[in-house]
Amino acid sequence: MCSPPCNIPKTPPECARCPPMCCSPGISFCIFDLESAVFDTRHIYRRALLELASSYNRIVPEHLLIQSGPMETGEMAELICRKCKLPIGWEQFRSELNERTSELIANPPLMPGVERLVTHLSKCCVGLGLVTSCSESLYCSKIRGREQFFETFCTVLCADDTELRAFKPEPDVYLIAMARLGDAGPDCTLVFDGTAKGVQAARDARLPVVMLAEPELPCCWSELATLRLETLEEFNPEEFDMPPYSRTESPEPRKSQRSSRRSSQKSGASRRSSALQREAEEKAAADEEEEAEEGEEAA
Repeated sequence: MCSPPCNIPKTPPECARCPPMCCSPGISFCIFDLESAVFDTRHIYRRALLELASSYNRIVPEHLLIQSGPMETGEMAELICRKCKLPIGWEQFRSELNERTSELIANPPLMPGVERLVTHLSKCCVGLGLVTSCSESLYCSKIRGREQFFETFCTVLCADDTELRAFKPEPDVYLIAMARLGDAGPDCTLVFDGTAKGVQAARDARLPVVMLAEPELPCCWSELATLRLETLEEFNPEEFDMPPYSRTESPEPRKSQRSSRRSSQKSGASRRSSALQREAEEKAAADEEEEAEEGEEAA
């Protein structure tokens, strides 16, 4: 394993003496799906599909892209081959699609807002779990160069885990991850997932779930989600009785900069005011001396 074994929970040193739910009266555990809530791979799959179809001089209509969104790769490949009349079998198309996706997803970007949220939750002693549809070896290659960030997660459940018997939309993946987090339960655990099958799995595990969906995804596919967002930048921890960002973050530097500019402006104004005052006093003194001299001459 690229780090300590995935199935051994790791408690941050600063939270070692932290009893369950000590930092928040509500959610004390969070489970993230790697591919759709930590990495932003949503557009990568669409790009791979469109590029591969284009190589066979085919255009995939928008309604087919939406329809194939929640499908398994094989099911999606069969649909696209049949509807777009591709000159190859769906098995070959699936293989080529997997290869193209692997190339694009080798170094995926993080979901906007996830680094801030995970760092904040970790500082607040919230137990963090991670689930992924890739094998342990592939997981290690995906996180290469970001090991420090992923060490924040207490437990990681990979697709080739010996305890995992069924994949999404079955709830097993979230039930196992929740069990490995120790005191986690449906009343204090929140899931972040970006797929319809992931949302179904979380709800079947009786867990609230935040769905990170693309804007064009039909509302009917996210109706089981507790909350639907486009990215984690929109997520407000306080909506789930978790500590606000202000507990772990310093005031924004921009505010202090504006304050500094205002202070310097005030200082400049004060200096100008003082100079004008001195100039007025000097002029008044000169006028008094002149009047005194005129008075002596008159006498």
